[in-house]
Amino acid sequence: MIALVTGSNGFLGSHLVEGLLAKGYDVFCLVRRTSDLKWLRGLPVRFVYGDVTSPESLRHAVAGKEYVFHAAGVVKGTSQWAFDRVNFHGTANLLMACWKCDPGLRRFVLISSLSAGGPSENRRPLVEVDPAKPVSRYGASKLKGEQEARKFMTRLPVTIVRPPVIFGPRDHGMQPFFKMLKKGIVVLLAGERLTNFVYVKDVVAGTILAAERERAIGQTYYVGAKRAYAWREFVEAAAGVMGVHPLVISVPSAGARLLGAVNTLAGALTGRARFLDWQKAREMVQSYWLCDISKAERELGYSPSYSLAEALGETIEWYENQGWI
Repeated sequence: MIALVTGSNGFLGSHLVEGLLAKGYDVFCLVRRTSDLKWLRGLPVRFVYGDVTSPESLRHAVAGKEYVFHAAGVVKGTSQWAFDRVNFHGTANLLMACWKCDPGLRRFVLISSLSAGGPSENRRPLVEVDPAKPVSRYGASKLKGEQEARKFMTRLPVTIVRPPVIFGPRDHGMQPFFKMLKKGIVVLLAGERLTNFVYVKDVVAGTILAAERERAIGQTYYVGAKRAYAWREFVEAAAGVMGVHPLVISVPSAGARLLGAVNTLAGALTGRARFLDWQKAREMVQSYWLCDISKAERELGYSPSYSLAEALGETIEWYENQGWI
């Protein structure tokens, strides 16, 4: 089983590489010459140098691969083009390379995001057939990548997975939250906010199942946790693992929008994108980020293995050992 993983040196990608190795896959990692490979050091993998934004570099990378897992993506940018360049056009480039240069391809798995589907308008979790309504440039770019993948479904064995909010070791996105919690203070947006938080190792398990199940060809799956949590529940569970009793401060949604606007302006002035910009703020102020994993359970045999407490325990222990919090 020969697999190529894009985004292999990132948070999700590096965990996916480890999951594939554990199942006996021969893993090739698509990386750039300038990529930081710290999460891949010591692993029995082979590196292929290329970039999804450079079509000519992908032909050799995909040739002879039975499985292609596309985990590469951009999560921050100062314009729609900054997101589309990788999440949309990069996906299109990789699909085209597979079609032209990899006749033995058994599966192309696109790792998309719940952001492509958008938030729930009420408490009802989204299912795969619901109309997509992204609320951010990131979500829109991931949806465009999905649409490109669907165009190739008559030519390639494509499967799409949509994880919700992923957390776990090596994740920089949630690091500020855990760091703040460790200091005994947490800032939460006011109002009811329910989110499907999923542990990275469960996403990896679901993604591999999506690649290996024949009936998954041409399908899209939400791969998340069994249930959603209110942010206060998540805080309480994490605080219990840390043994802290944090001061929880509620701020109105306008506070997140203001901070996002300030960061957007700072990014424009410096030319460096900020993660919490006004686009990310638009996602944060939504009340419900919910998805139904029933289809993945039914068709893939997917079942999250980690409880919230177990997942948080591993994550926090890793952060502490690395000196991240």
